[in-house]
Amino acid sequence: MTGHHRSGGIWALVPVKRFSRAKTRLAGVLGHAERTALASAMLADVLEALAKTEGLAGVLVVTGDAEAAAIAGGFGGKILADPVENGTNAAVLSGLRALGAWNASGAVVVPGDLPFVTPAELNRVLAALDRAPVVLVPAARDGGTNVLALSPSDIITPAFGRDSFARHLAAATAARIEPVVLTLDGAGHDIDVAADLVLDAGYSGGRRTRACLSRFAALERGAPAGELEKAVSR
Repeated sequence: MTGHHRSGGIWALVPVKRFSRAKTRLAGVLGHAERTALASAMLADVLEALAKTEGLAGVLVVTGDAEAAAIAGGFGGKILADPVENGTNAAVLSGLRALGAWNASGAVVVPGDLPFVTPAELNRVLAALDRAPVVLVPAARDGGTNVLALSPSDIITPAFGRDSFARHLAAATAARIEPVVLTLDGAGHDIDVAADLVLDAGYSGGRRTRACLSRFAALERGAPAGELEKAVSR
């Protein structure tokens, strides 16, 4: 990725909810500090993968969280403040509007909880976006959309949430677009529920997240307190 932010080109768009509100569905198995640490680790892993993806013109992070903004800045991302936090779709729409104002030719929406996405997978998405105006990467298990790539960025309206893959397909069909659907191992795995915390050793990405989850497992087995913080500082 180029070091400066320029208009035009394909941008990555990363919506990030406030860390204090992140991953509430994991509250039964992870405490508040653990969920915050996990959200921070996942975002850093996503941003690292995006920073290593050559074909992107820039990365725009939409967030109302100061720590998330600081992490994004550390990876050269541009920040769009989201003080209201009306959900993922509102955040994505505001990001897409900003990219439109910068004359971006398209956007790849990558939520901040896809820590196992790899630059190779992102390059496959960008290559597909050369062939079709809409590219979808389905979630591995819940009918969601894990990556939504659009060129131009307003060609369909984002509809993230449960069963969003079907909604995005329907939106593309209504616009007479044949989307490219890519099934990708790393990008297909988000972390939302307790079952997602048990990792397949085959993932190459997500270094910080894997360290974080290993630490959680060690803490469950009675490892010394204070180990958790080390996981996210690596």
